[in-house]
Amino acid sequence: MRFGLAILAGLTNDLLQINSSTFGDFAPVLGIGLGIVFYVVSVMLVRHVFHYGETELKGKSRDVTLGGGTFIFVWIMITVLVYTLKP
Repeated sequence: MRFGLAILAGLTNDLLQINSSTFGDFAPVLGIGLGIVFYVVSVMLVRHVFHYGETELKGKSRDVTLGGGTFIFVWIMITVLVYTLKP
């Protein structure tokens, strides 16, 4: 799920055209903020839609940390890939 949301976050960066020519110096902050919003959505999905808790994930805050590295890596990779391939 976080893998898919990371791809969606990277594509949304492109769809909203979050780059320095559009938003200037505010673009990195806006892009990172968008990624954080998608990650918070994933945490809420795990907690409230799928109802995973401490016992299912075998840890106190595993619902927040599990898959975090994958999310960050894929989100950055997709964002860079889309901006590189786009003319």
